[in-house]
Amino acid sequence: MADLNEVIPTIDLKGVPDEKLNQRIREASERWGCFKVINHGVSSSLLSEMKKTVTDLHERPHEVKIRNTDVILSSGYKPRSELNPLYESFGLFDVASPQAINTFCDKLEASAEQRFVCFSLLYDCRL
Repeated sequence: MADLNEVIPTIDLKGVPDEKLNQRIREASERWGCFKVINHGVSSSLLSEMKKTVTDLHERPHEVKIRNTDVILSSGYKPRSELNPLYESFGLFDVASPQAINTFCDKLEASAEQRFVCFSLLYDCRL
């Protein structure tokens, strides 16, 4: 378990050899379970739209959110619970698959603008 006085690790994707980058990601994941990424190449406007889209999807009615079903165990929607009242998540098993993104958006009744953000993130990351 990480010491709370430490700072969450930052991973710089610019100019770092893959082997060293993989090691840093693995260490941050094992120690913290998360990390901040910089120099990833995703525009700040797309990140802002992505945050808005995620917020909008989380505000959907429960009946809509539960349509995000498991592709593999624990990959679908996870509602808040008594044990973890602050945690709620959606799962998108294959984020690199346009078909999987489209299915995810269909199940959550995503608007055309929200679909655009989901697909933009996919293609922005591929560049």
